[in-house]
Amino acid sequence: MALLKAPVPLGYGQASKEAHSVAAPLLTGAALALAGVVAGANDRIFRWPGISLLMLVATSMALIASIQLHYYSRQFFYSRQDIHDWYDIDDGPGHKAQLTRLYAWQGDDYDKWARNNDRAVHCFNAGTVLLGLGIVAALMPPDGGRQASWRWAAAGLVLVCTVAEAVWTLVIYRKNVNLRRKRGAALSAITEPRETA
Repeated sequence: MALLKAPVPLGYGQASKEAHSVAAPLLTGAALALAGVVAGANDRIFRWPGISLLMLVATSMALIASIQLHYYSRQFFYSRQDIHDWYDIDDGPGHKAQLTRLYAWQGDDYDKWARNNDRAVHCFNAGTVLLGLGIVAALMPPDGGRQASWRWAAAGLVLVCTVAEAVWTLVIYRKNVNLRRKRGAALSAITEPRETA
């Protein structure tokens, strides 16, 4: 029987769906709304409106790329149960060749999903960091601006949180890579997982 493939950890596919189909569109809208405010302002309101605008537009493009890559990759993400739901095939010996082929296709399709979903994740993570940097640039007060100390404090807070987000993302990425290797090696001997994806 062909090897079926599943995400590690098993909830990764659902978590990815939430990030790319819920969070990314909301963050894109926020970045574009703030970009609209910055674009309509002058140098007396924002210290660096051009840099702020560039960062916010780059944020939107990265997040839209993550949405598109996720949308493309999602068509290749399905489980053993999906195969049995769509095809009237049982596990009997008469259908072994068909199941072997369908399971092999699932494994190939899973690899396509994983490759493109990883690209979507990188775009999403880049978009969240760019959004933080865009907000920092927008919060920096212009020379002689009113309540400059409060705006500097807000910009500093967002910068600290953005750096923490970037560090946390890198740490989680390394942990997930190690987890995938560890569990992948342990599961490589299993040729017929009970349920996948």
